[in-house]
Amino acid sequence: MAEDPQSQGVPAVVKDPAPEVAVLVEEEEAPKVDAEVGKTLDDNSVVKPCAPKEKRDFPMRETVISLGSGGELRFNWFVSLFGLAFLWGISIYCMVEPDKAKVTLDEWFAETIQYFTWFYIVGNPIMTFFIFWLAYRYGNIKLGHKDAEPEFSDMSYFAMLFSAGVGVGLFFYGVSEPLWHQNSNYFSEAGYRSQDEIDQWALEITLYHWGFAGWSPYIMIAICCGLASYAFDLPLTVRSCFYPIFGEYIWGWIGDAIDGWSVVMTVAGVCTSLGLGVIQITTGLQRLEWVDPTKTELTGVYVAIIWIVTAFATISVVTGLKMGIKFLSVLGFSLGCLILFLCFVMEKSYYLMNLLVQTTGFYMQWSIFQVPFWTDSFGSLNPGEGRSVDGNSSETWWIGAWTVFYMAWWVAWACFVGLFIARISKNRTIRSVVFGVFLAPTAYAIIWFSFMGGIGLRQARQALELEKLGTDFFQDAAHYQSDSSEFCYDVPQEDVYVDGVEDPIFVNTLPGITPVCKFDTTSSPAAWFNVMYSYSYPGTGPDGNFGGQ
Repeated sequence: MAEDPQSQGVPAVVKDPAPEVAVLVEEEEAPKVDAEVGKTLDDNSVVKPCAPKEKRDFPMRETVISLGSGGELRFNWFVSLFGLAFLWGISIYCMVEPDKAKVTLDEWFAETIQYFTWFYIVGNPIMTFFIFWLAYRYGNIKLGHKDAEPEFSDMSYFAMLFSAGVGVGLFFYGVSEPLWHQNSNYFSEAGYRSQDEIDQWALEITLYHWGFAGWSPYIMIAICCGLASYAFDLPLTVRSCFYPIFGEYIWGWIGDAIDGWSVVMTVAGVCTSLGLGVIQITTGLQRLEWVDPTKTELTGVYVAIIWIVTAFATISVVTGLKMGIKFLSVLGFSLGCLILFLCFVMEKSYYLMNLLVQTTGFYMQWSIFQVPFWTDSFGSLNPGEGRSVDGNSSETWWIGAWTVFYMAWWVAWACFVGLFIARISKNRTIRSVVFGVFLAPTAYAIIWFSFMGGIGLRQARQALELEKLGTDFFQDAAHYQSDSSEFCYDVPQEDVYVDGVEDPIFVNTLPGITPVCKFDTTSSPAAWFNVMYSYSYPGTGPDGNFGGQ
């Protein structure tokens, strides 16, 4: 471990365990961040950032490998080995003994849920309240020089936030998650709520997972790292956040362990998001019949998609933040907005606007205090422990499989996304970062899930309506069932009359939207494509079918 240069009266030479690395650090050049913070975060909330200066050398471990032609590879061997050892250890264990590994990891997960649900739940609203207080109290502090301008426009900034923070998840869960939450949880199993209430609570729970709760870990890391790097001239790494606590010790093994663990968390977050994206893409390819729809062994397809996605990600990184990453982010965000707009205008638009306003009020009422503190303590009780005898309790697995999973997922992503947000937030004030990273994405999530989730809920309700009509008037629940799926129903394109009933039993005010589908829990990614394919508009288009079915 590096010696503390402040404890010596002479310049200290901090030697890396790798013999070829030695960094000379002058005592007066050691960053006095703790003292500086105490001076600058005064009652006027004005920070005096370090004046631009030459690149500073920090006494961190660094190995340099010459690549020829003037190029070189620089890395911290301790951080790299720490992350690789942990990740490869888990990977090898899962590959060598997959069955035993699954049992072990399931046990760890269950024990985490059992003992630490309260911790995952309460930590998030605490971060949320702290961020709002931070924006109010120190909102004028700038992450950079006081006269400098932000590097990116607001549009590019938000697009990159969208792509890094929630991009693939909105497409994977946009339609399916509200449908999942129609049952199994406390808010749907109360025993006295109507279907209308259950569906509204399904949207509320979804938005709780994707609103302030999702972005609060990101913004905590982003502001902390941004202040450390741009206001106090420390390296843009997670260890810099801990300088006020550990001081100069962050340049030694303590800081290396922090950065190493951030690598492990980043890989965990990437694997989760990449896995969801690959499943969604594969489902779409099967729907288009580019991949055999009857094929069940899809490992080869998954691997191929991962390689393609990784190749595009590598190209975007190599071409730089202001080129590749910015371009792909703006492109992805724009395409997402286009899909959202097309679905809005082809659906029952005024219903979606009503739902947007209603859901916004519902979110503001319930997602600040009640839902963020909900641990489902009674619903988590097993039989024999005092479980409800009325049969209306939530499933014991629900809180862990959904809310705790989400909180852990956001935290796992926080190091990577937080550092990325800090990088693109240079020269912005804390208040503008909170608005751009906290309020704007939450508002977008409310719009997205109100529209896409609202469409999925309406079509599922219409499918149930058609199923009931078949039972009541034709003695056949499958009377309107589509040939494409047992969960989908063809919507009559004209009003339906039956003998003995003067008024139509079904009035179609949305011609062209067919088929509509109930939720298939065995294939939740299909819910998104069911909605996309519902805008078929039969009798239109070059082939007589706008939707291509």
